[in-house]
Amino acid sequence: MTTYNTTWKNKAWLGWFLLQIPLILLIDLLEFLWPKWVYEPAGAPLHFIFALKEWYIQTYNDPIVQWTVETAAGHDSWMGLFLRVEFVFLLPTVLYAVYRLGVQRRGTSGADELLFMVYALEVAFTTLVCIYDSFYWDDAVYSAELKRTFLVQFYGPWCLIPSIGAIDMATRILGRFRAADALLESKKSR
Repeated sequence: MTTYNTTWKNKAWLGWFLLQIPLILLIDLLEFLWPKWVYEPAGAPLHFIFALKEWYIQTYNDPIVQWTVETAAGHDSWMGLFLRVEFVFLLPTVLYAVYRLGVQRRGTSGADELLFMVYALEVAFTTLVCIYDSFYWDDAVYSAELKRTFLVQFYGPWCLIPSIGAIDMATRILGRFRAADALLESKKSR
């Protein structure tokens, strides 16, 4: 029989997952999921998102957000992989998590905790790759102050929050292992 872990932390997880849906669908995968007529022309339904993304690019010149298959320069070809993983793994996991935590509200099973831990580690790792890459951006184009802005305001939190989430899920899983071990130990002592 499956036991469900209900804790206040599930609400924090739900908030995180709800935040992810528009970011994945409307920012990260905008150009990959939607035809141009949906976001590019001035009167298009998603033009405000496209305009926001263009403003961000004009303001910060973030090469990771600007990445496309056409602009790939070889060294950043990993971005294509990351976007595919986001579509194939992260998006379905986020949708499942919102259903599980927000609609069903039954808590997390051991399988959920394992899935959410893998999700959190993947998000933290891919963001860490972006952080690492930013240290090698051209100093003539990206000042130390701008690189610090990327680290502290944009990429750092996106690495830290999922890392904390992975620790939360690992702790839950470890608790399940300890409970199972204690049960086995009590059966042996009878």
